[in-house]
Amino acid sequence: MMKTRVNIQNPAFGCKLGRAYQILISQLDAALKREHLDITASEYLVLRAVYSQEGLQQCEIADLVGKDKAAVCRCVAGLVKKGLLSVVSVSYKCLRVYPTDKSIEIKPKIMKVAAERHNALLQLTTPGELKIFTKLLDKIINID
Repeated sequence: MMKTRVNIQNPAFGCKLGRAYQILISQLDAALKREHLDITASEYLVLRAVYSQEGLQQCEIADLVGKDKAAVCRCVAGLVKKGLLSVVSVSYKCLRVYPTDKSIEIKPKIMKVAAERHNALLQLTTPGELKIFTKLLDKIINID
């Protein structure tokens, strides 16, 4: 029987992409903590979706942020406990999510931290590299 060899010298592209994502999330978490914002990077993604369109259903938020519905439900529950989101039941299966006054109050601070992290990331690439990388990510996202 022939064994398949794994080349540990050159990790797969997907592994590098996953590691880069984890690093970016950790950096965002740290930046949010430094600003004394009691939210995680995952919670930031949910808040950002709700800021962009109030009254989204949790499944719609999941689609927007690229997370599974269970993860989004946990984030929403945590943000409700922190007083940053409120939910309104439309039916036994449907909850609509809204920002609270507290959430709206800290939105500028949250968005400033996110913009700073985004700008730091942009500093790593040239405009041409960014265009190529974005095109590649779009291809990956749209794989059937």
